[in-house]
Amino acid sequence: MKLEPNCVRDILLFCEKSLGINADLSWETLHLPNFCQSLPSYTKETIAYTLILLDEAGYINCHVIEADNGIVDIYVFRLTYFGHEFIETIRSNSVWEKLTSCVAKIGSASLPVIQQLGSSILLDTLKSI
Repeated sequence: MKLEPNCVRDILLFCEKSLGINADLSWETLHLPNFCQSLPSYTKETIAYTLILLDEAGYINCHVIEADNGIVDIYVFRLTYFGHEFIETIRSNSVWEKLTSCVAKIGSASLPVIQQLGSSILLDTLKSI
């Protein structure tokens, strides 16, 4: 499977909007059906794969429930500091459009490269203000 950068961005923005700590200081959680319902342009498989990779990369904290060599559900507890940092780099639609245009020219890029490129575009934008 291929990691889809648009799915990464949409998942992280959805996590930021939906996750947090409630009044009892308990973590709000999301699970796989929440993502599938809120991000219908992606398949369940794509969302699950992206969530697992975002956890492995340290952008979110989640727990995968497996049975019989398959995924039953995925619970996402929170964004990490690195997840928030990544979102701030790619939040702006204009930065994202420039970034995806650059990535399309080379064919693909890893998440660290996307973050570095986003930072570079963001800094250039700030310098021009």
